[in-house]
Amino acid sequence: MDNCVIGDECIIGALTFVPADTIISKRKVVVGNPAKEVKDVSDEMIAWKTEGTKLYQQLPKECHETLKVCEPLRRSPAYKPKQQDIYKTWNEKKEIKKTSKK
Repeated sequence: MDNCVIGDECIIGALTFVPADTIISKRKVVVGNPAKEVKDVSDEMIAWKTEGTKLYQQLPKECHETLKVCEPLRRSPAYKPKQQDIYKTWNEKKEIKKTSKK
């Protein structure tokens, strides 16, 4: 909203409503309606978010480089390759970290 100050490296949740004149400290996770700081952003969270942002930003480039005219599929082909699992959700990443410490 108007006149808000969002600190560096904050993560603002989807559909979060930030009221006018709100000041949010740096490196905070903010969610809710109205917005509420719920925890600090760790270095690990910043690395995860940065990795996800890089992947997201390369999608349009890859899309435009590989677009070609084609006929629509009537059904999924048998030879269709499985989508690669190259990015983990935050919860999946935390779970992997937990199990690797055991």
